[in-house]
Amino acid sequence: MDYKAFREDALEKYASLPDETNDLYKRYFTEMRLPEIPAEAGSLKGAPLSDSGSEATEIPALKKAGINFDLVVSGSNAISTSGSIKVCEMESISDRLPGKLYRSSDNRFAAYSNANSRTAILVDHNGEAPERLNMLFIGDSDLSFQSFFNIGEKSRLSVFQMFVSTGKPTTSMPLQEFVLGKGSELELTLLSNAGSAASLLHLSKGTVAENGTLKANFVYAGAGRTKAINIFGANGTGSSIEVNEAVYGSSSQIFDINTCLTNHTERSRTRLSTGAVLTDTARCNLKGYAKIDRYAKAAFSNVSEKGILLSADARIDALPDMSIDYSDQVSATHSASTSPMDKEALFYINSRGIGEAQAREIFVSSFISKYLSGISHPNAMEISSSVMLSRIRGGACGMLPEITAKDVWYENKEKK
Repeated sequence: MDYKAFREDALEKYASLPDETNDLYKRYFTEMRLPEIPAEAGSLKGAPLSDSGSEATEIPALKKAGINFDLVVSGSNAISTSGSIKVCEMESISDRLPGKLYRSSDNRFAAYSNANSRTAILVDHNGEAPERLNMLFIGDSDLSFQSFFNIGEKSRLSVFQMFVSTGKPTTSMPLQEFVLGKGSELELTLLSNAGSAASLLHLSKGTVAENGTLKANFVYAGAGRTKAINIFGANGTGSSIEVNEAVYGSSSQIFDINTCLTNHTERSRTRLSTGAVLTDTARCNLKGYAKIDRYAKAAFSNVSEKGILLSADARIDALPDMSIDYSDQVSATHSASTSPMDKEALFYINSRGIGEAQAREIFVSSFISKYLSGISHPNAMEISSSVMLSRIRGGACGMLPEITAKDVWYENKEKK
């Protein structure tokens, strides 16, 4: 496919598509700041970050923790130190465009990204030897790119992505696609800790082949406005998808999280677990949708959304939904609950000689930890827990707090 024709089609779709097509979701729609699309969309350059002049490239907490990143993106610059990651222009991957998962016709935001992104980040992982990749995205200017992950048959890959910012009113717009081969495994952990002036528009789409396993952990702690549209399909017999989402919002933060899981084949399994904690005047829409196709015999699907409100002015709208086209020999459940902090649980903790402030911290951190405990990538687990604990204690979002495992509560999910 010619890239020029691809971009012209995206521009046409972006101009014609509505912001939202679902009648219910229209009532819970979050506007996003979308910068004007230039005649020639910008792209990342493969230049060293030291040439960018960004102070954000020096993060003391990361240096102290000894964390190395295989890809760092800041402003218009990107540098990769891994042979598994390639940064290139979208024009150079015309052969991949016909097989794109996120088409411009899917929604207005996909059309925007297809029209505005000129940079492609390619990750092709093959071989049984497991690999871990760390990626850092610093929002010191508007950032739009597309990532393509191809995980070969029986390959294992763990990816940690972190989004931070320097405090400027910027928008980060990653569109990411994941294709998992037979028997492959992918663990994706995305941590958003951008500043309150920043916006995050995150689009993910993925397919899992026979006996493949996808585990996606989305940790939303930062950005003034966050919109996420994640669409994953269990396409192969015996394939499995598990999505864990953790949200912590304060001040006037707004989150609009839309995740769709589909069982396309027999003996496939999908699970969505979302936990949100809000205080002050923060708002969060949780739109979890699961579908079991007509011929997905012996499929399993579960959607669970839970929220805790720490103030009277915070609001969580949990909207779990499910469609079952094959009603014989399948297991499907969905649930949602939102409530203030459990007073009886707080009283129990207080009765053990713990003060009210510390008791609240223990209660909230233990709730959030349930949605972080599935992270097996050590850097991702430690940083995500540290960020969440800092936010629970009233810390500001933006860059990184002190990274420490001290006082981090988490649930041990190892099989006995």
